[in-house]
Amino acid sequence: MGKFFTILLVIFFASHGYVERFSYAEKSKLEWSDFRAEPKMDSSFDASVNTGITYQWSISKDYGNIELKYEVDSFCYPSLSWVKRGQLTKYLLAHEQLHFDISELHARIMRKKLKEYKPGKDVRKDLNKMYKRVERMRVNMQELYDIETEHSRNRSNQKKWEKKVKNLMWYYRAYAK
Repeated sequence: MGKFFTILLVIFFASHGYVERFSYAEKSKLEWSDFRAEPKMDSSFDASVNTGITYQWSISKDYGNIELKYEVDSFCYPSLSWVKRGQLTKYLLAHEQLHFDISELHARIMRKKLKEYKPGKDVRKDLNKMYKRVERMRVNMQELYDIETEHSRNRSNQKKWEKKVKNLMWYYRAYAK
């Protein structure tokens, strides 16, 4: 019975535990080989990249000085990203790349906010509120990008968004990892 239970645990954590990911700092340019999930054939979209941001922090007090240490990353999750067969075009990859860039942009915004933050009475509450605000901004921007580009079908708006995100990435360049 003990061996059976151990095997079940190994199978469970192998399939439900860690989700493969890479950070923007590790690899900023997507390739079609990064889209490893089974395509959603019932979707009206040709591809979907799964990205996000995470943060962790710690605080230390030394002789009355409070020091906030933090780590912010943007990630791509290959096992949750997919593309339909026959749709592997440079143009579509550029559209999906901008989704990854938007996540990195918001990681930079979060880093800026954390750098400027002066620890107060309730650091945990302040930082959770800050993260939720930046995450809401990120999700809203991702959705607006897809709406305005019609999920890459509007080439004119796609170009506008590429320029907009490039300019914002440049503006927040000091907060790149």
